[in-house]
Amino acid sequence: MPTYRYTALAESGTLVTGESVAVSEEALRQQLEGEGLLAQRIRKRRVIPGFRRAHRVKPDEFLLFNQEFTALLRAGLTVPEALRLASDRPDQPVLAGVLRHVDEEVRRGTPPSEACARHPDVFDGLYVAALKTGEKTGNLVVVLQKYQEALRQRVTLRKKVAQAMAYPLFLLITLGIILAVLFAFVLPRFVAIYSDFGAELPVATQLLIKIVHGLPYIVSVIAVLGLLGWQASRNYLRSDSGREWVDGIKERLPFVGAIYRQASVAEIARTISSLLAGGVPLVEAMRITQGSIANRVRARMLAAAVTDVTHGRSLAQAVRTTQLMPGNAVKMIEVGEASGGLGEMLSEIATFNEEALSHLLARLMTLIEPVLMLLMGILVGGTIIVMYLPIFSIVSVIK
Repeated sequence: MPTYRYTALAESGTLVTGESVAVSEEALRQQLEGEGLLAQRIRKRRVIPGFRRAHRVKPDEFLLFNQEFTALLRAGLTVPEALRLASDRPDQPVLAGVLRHVDEEVRRGTPPSEACARHPDVFDGLYVAALKTGEKTGNLVVVLQKYQEALRQRVTLRKKVAQAMAYPLFLLITLGIILAVLFAFVLPRFVAIYSDFGAELPVATQLLIKIVHGLPYIVSVIAVLGLLGWQASRNYLRSDSGREWVDGIKERLPFVGAIYRQASVAEIARTISSLLAGGVPLVEAMRITQGSIANRVRARMLAAAVTDVTHGRSLAQAVRTTQLMPGNAVKMIEVGEASGGLGEMLSEIATFNEEALSHLLARLMTLIEPVLMLLMGILVGGTIIVMYLPIFSIVSVIK
């Protein structure tokens, strides 16, 4: 849905400005009137084609909303009452606007799961399935608590990966800034000095001087090619085939691929376990998980596993055939199916992989820091040494 910016007059006579998501300008006007605001100006937020900013709700924001919503339901409030209170989020206009629309639809008699399913950018398939299960069983609070646990584990897992990659990224950015300063400000001064120097310069220094002279052209070409490549890749990565191709590359990368696979297995096991605990049948839980996980390679494997299970094979056999999970996870699933505790066993698999992922990330940080520091030393130190090589020639000429 589009995002609108509005200016409205409150009952106190003060002007209120803000942003909200709405189906149309008229729908937003009616929404504001319901809140006691008289719309003075409404305009659709314009976006440059090809550079559209995503208005997705952050996982942390949704985690906080669901925690508040579940707490209100646990306190005895009805779903519309809880939605009305939870939608008061001035710092999160996108989520607040969507929640107000869901509240209006629920008050008209639409089931909460159906109302949320109309906003897939905010409510994923896992959340909609949790709501449907709660509506069938009449125990919405328990189902939402299970979803909250799964979402919290997913957010924690992604934060661990992001934190592990933050420091290497910082070092690479620092290296880029240092090299940019050297090439833009320091090296041109040396080039000016060496231009009046009669002696022959070392080959490495001559090459570096040519690079400095051609730097404006090189930067322009790189910028244009980078922009075109970014736009093309951005369009390609929106397709399922593009996302799957990138995910396949990630899985094949040395060391990083192991981290990516471990995170995907943990996410799949945790999600299916949460859905089973909420009363969702196995096949349906697998289908919902297939649509909610980020790794499209694993999603394709999970789709094949769904087909196998639908045709009568056990989950362990389907997972082994599709290579969705490693061998130790397959054995644990076999035990879970035999004992009738498949959900609990999948939760154990998720916990095991999350702990293993933490160890892998710690090892990655231990290895990558000295490698990047060595790379910085070679590039920066090597550049400086190459520029200072002719100094020795200058000294010999003076003598």
